[in-house]
Amino acid sequence: MGKKFISIFVVTILLIAALLSGCSTKQNTASNSSNNETSSVQKQDTAKPVTLKLGMWSSSPAETKIVNDQLAAFKQKYPNINVQIETIVGDYMQKLQTEIAANVAPDIFYLDSMPAPQLMSSGVLEPLDDYIKKYNVDVNDFEPSLLSAFQWEGKTYGLPKDYNTLALFYNKDMFNAAGISEPPKTWDELKADAQKLTKNGVKGLVLSSDLARFEAFMLQNGGSVYKDGKVTLNLPENAQALDFYTGLITKDKVADTPQNLGGGWNGDVFAAKKAAMAIEGGWMIPFLKDKDPNLNYGIAELPGGKQKATLAFTVAYVMNKNSKNKDDAFKLLEFLTGKEGQQFVVDSGLALPSRKSMEEGFRAKYPDRVAFIDGAAYSYPWQFGLLGTKVSDAANKASDSLIMKQANNAQEALDNAQKQLGQ
Repeated sequence: MGKKFISIFVVTILLIAALLSGCSTKQNTASNSSNNETSSVQKQDTAKPVTLKLGMWSSSPAETKIVNDQLAAFKQKYPNINVQIETIVGDYMQKLQTEIAANVAPDIFYLDSMPAPQLMSSGVLEPLDDYIKKYNVDVNDFEPSLLSAFQWEGKTYGLPKDYNTLALFYNKDMFNAAGISEPPKTWDELKADAQKLTKNGVKGLVLSSDLARFEAFMLQNGGSVYKDGKVTLNLPENAQALDFYTGLITKDKVADTPQNLGGGWNGDVFAAKKAAMAIEGGWMIPFLKDKDPNLNYGIAELPGGKQKATLAFTVAYVMNKNSKNKDDAFKLLEFLTGKEGQQFVVDSGLALPSRKSMEEGFRAKYPDRVAFIDGAAYSYPWQFGLLGTKVSDAANKASDSLIMKQANNAQEALDNAQKQLGQ
């Protein structure tokens, strides 16, 4: 009886040990599998929730929709990072700088290329180079002219979110009526076509007295406006280009300013069919769709001078130096400017994707807009160092003085502008 009891007891102990061992093995196996396959998810699940603030302006409901759609996709990837949008209305830079001074600025925010040097040089932005390296961001995929606009003294402070270049919009019906089979490719062709198109109260071309348009002609003529930290506004090449540009208005009488043609900007005049050609960016497309959905127009690269050149207008996401969640802020910044975020830009067609790898998708979806993409390869960023808009203001006055015949020639006008800038 005693031996039988001992035997039963031993068997029971062995069975219990076996069961416990099997259970432990299953738990360990499940644990190892979980660690191997879903460790990143577990880290996200156990991470402390973070709230970031994103600062932006809103040029249109379409732009707001892009950002909202991007953030919805970001939330799926990073469920513990919450993002609040702060839409800054009114004078964006003034209000942003006030928030920066009060230490209440957003974690990341829009920054246009023109004022970028002022903020990059002032120490209020977080350099992104260490984060770029840490998260293996391929910055070579960005168009060089766009990325360079947000680099200062060897450091990168922003990643471009999108951009636009200048191109030539032309009225196809007017071209056909004038017997012009294709858009002009040179300055001479531009002038000749404008002469054929100028009739019956319609000008061949509408031209803004604005450096943001005629600088492209200066660059095409081998000139420059700002180089190696210095203003070069009164170069002979610039004067020749400005004489040609304003001469289309004052001498050849084949162009005029939008104000003289009854509009506030080039888009008004082109949409009203008061001019057969206009030089603008992709922002004119939704405007024309709203003003005249049936307008029959095409878009071509700018006619070239000695070389091809156009301007690139770009905006980047930058990081606040005082952000309390910099790694998470960079994850958001990288997503918005990465391929996943850029796909929303491609789908919308509102602007151009800043990554070269996304351009083919844009070309396929919008073949009529390829002139903007093609121009990126020879574009120059809209930016003049720490002088910023002071340069454009002085250049615009020079152009105005020629159109109003207050200056004898462009060289004289640009010499005066150079002096005004103290250069």
